[in-house]
Amino acid sequence: MNLDLVPLGWVHSLACLVALGTGAFVFATAKGTRRHRQLGQIFVASQIILNLTALGIYQLGTFFFPHVLAIITLVLIAAGWGSARLIRRHVVWKHVHLSSMILSYYLLIGGGVNEVFLRIDAMRDLVSREGGQLINMTHGVVMLVFLILLVGWNAAEIVRTLLRRRRSTLSAA
Repeated sequence: MNLDLVPLGWVHSLACLVALGTGAFVFATAKGTRRHRQLGQIFVASQIILNLTALGIYQLGTFFFPHVLAIITLVLIAAGWGSARLIRRHVVWKHVHLSSMILSYYLLIGGGVNEVFLRIDAMRDLVSREGGQLINMTHGVVMLVFLILLVGWNAAEIVRTLLRRRRSTLSAA
């Protein structure tokens, strides 16, 4: 395993681990609770740190595709965090929040997939023997899982909103 990292790489890696852990917990537990908000803030902070540090890591000596993904993730995190402040004012913002946070976590997992194939010698050897199709298939599976989560959570939220409106209409009548 290749863990020859500069100090910035270690900060980046630590922030990635924090974001992976807090993000998984936030996604797997009840939404809107105090714990959700607290861990969500840690997730956002770690995402900001890991993506800002990603902008300073230059293996090839130039600005390249992972830097673009870091900027996209920072925009998603800003949209998700900002929309969380507006959820109570407009129902659309709940979907912006859900979608932004799911997509930011997807990009984190996607980066992790790349790191596994880059840093773990056995995986790198496997790719050099078998070709890049393994990386592509892995990314395809990750993308499919997150697409299902994205559609599923947004659809569930739409159903909850419609049921709430129906109950309030019935109770008012």
